[in-house]
Amino acid sequence: MVFVMNWGAWAAAAVLALWMGYDLLRTNRTYDESYLLSSEEGEIVDSEVGETAARS
Repeated sequence: MVFVMNWGAWAAAAVLALWMGYDLLRTNRTYDESYLLSSEEGEIVDSEVGETAARS
């Protein structure tokens, strides 16, 4: 029983890794680097100071 659970866990990990790799490639092909690195989707709030970042 433990043998089957062990192989099942490895199979689930492999499926998850393949899905994450596919999603990585799909995202890189869909969006350019400047969009992925931008923070225009929401406001950035500095939690230590309580200030928001200026928008350009």
